[in-house]
Amino acid sequence: MTRRGLTTIAMICVLCTPAMTWPAVSFIYPAAKSWVGRSDYLILKLNNPQFTAVKITVNGLASDPLQIGSPEYRKAFQDFLIVQPIWDPGKNEVVVEGFKGQERLESTATSIYFSVKKDSAAVPPEYKAIALHTPELEKLCTPCHNMSPTTAQLNKLGNDNPCYGCHKRMLNSKFVHGPAGTFSCSYCHDVKGNPKYAMPRRDAALCNDCHADKTADFKKRKYVHGPVAAGMCEVCHDPHGSPYDFQLRMPINEICLSCHEVVKQEPHVVRTTTGEGHPLTGRPDPSEWGKGRQLSCVSCHNPHAGDVRYFFQNNSPDKMQLCQACHKK
Repeated sequence: MTRRGLTTIAMICVLCTPAMTWPAVSFIYPAAKSWVGRSDYLILKLNNPQFTAVKITVNGLASDPLQIGSPEYRKAFQDFLIVQPIWDPGKNEVVVEGFKGQERLESTATSIYFSVKKDSAAVPPEYKAIALHTPELEKLCTPCHNMSPTTAQLNKLGNDNPCYGCHKRMLNSKFVHGPAGTFSCSYCHDVKGNPKYAMPRRDAALCNDCHADKTADFKKRKYVHGPVAAGMCEVCHDPHGSPYDFQLRMPINEICLSCHEVVKQEPHVVRTTTGEGHPLTGRPDPSEWGKGRQLSCVSCHNPHAGDVRYFFQNNSPDKMQLCQACHKK
C-alpha cells in the first residue's frame, strides 16, 4: 500500500520480558495517543501467540493481512512487527486487528497525530511527545541492538555508529545536515539527557555552537525576521534532512505563506492587467542572487534579516531599485 497505507519494512526479534504485562497489541512507536513529526516506523508488539495475521487500518484504508504465524517468522521475529506508515497531516485513526486464520480474535485502536511542521505547539494537548528510549522499552531492543553505547561508539561515523541501524532512513533526503549525515548524533543529543538522548538545548541556543557567524551577521542588521529574532531555527529548518533547499521543512513559498497568509488573499505588490499581483513562482528567478532557482518569496526578500523594511534582498530602501534587479529599463 502507498498513500495513507503501510509498507512492511522489517520484522525484529526480541525476547519477551516475563515481568512486563502487555495488552494483546501494544503500540511501541508511536505510542498510543502520541504525536510524531516523521512518517518512519510503526512498531507493534503482538502479545497474543494465537495471532497468525495482522491487518492495520489507517484512516479507513486497510492493509492486506500481514502473515506472522509461520514457524520461521516466530523463530526469527517472535512478537514484533515493524511497518512503514504514511501518516496524513493531523489526526490519524489507527486500528490493528489480530487474526487466527480467517477468524478475527482482537482489535485495538488508537490515534496518532502527525505534525507536518514538527511543531509541538501545533499539536492538540491530548497527544503526548514520543519517548522511545525509556528503560522499559529499551529492554525490548537489547537482544538485537546496542542500547547502551559508549561515548567512543557514539562518536563513530556513518554505519559504524550504533544509531545508524534504526535511524538511517531519516536521512533519505536530498539535503542532509552535516553532523546528521555523518551520524555525529552526540553533537546535539545527550546520552544522559532526560529522556535519554534528549537535546539539552534547542534552536539557536544549539545551532549557534556551529553557526555563530550567521547569528553575528543577523545582529548587525537593522531588521530581523521574527522567528530569527526569537532564535526559532527549527520552525523553518529540519536539523536532520529535507527534500528541500536549505533543509526547509516545506518548499520555500509554502513555508513563508503558512505564516504570511494575507499574501495569498490579495494581489501582491502590484495589480497587473490581468488583475493578479506579482507572480510568486512558476518561472525562473532572473535576479543576480537567485540565478539557477525558481522564482519564490526569497527572490525579493531575505528570510533572516536586512537593513530595510520588508527585508529586501538588495538592502535598498528604494523599492524601484529592487524591481530593476529583474526589470532592467
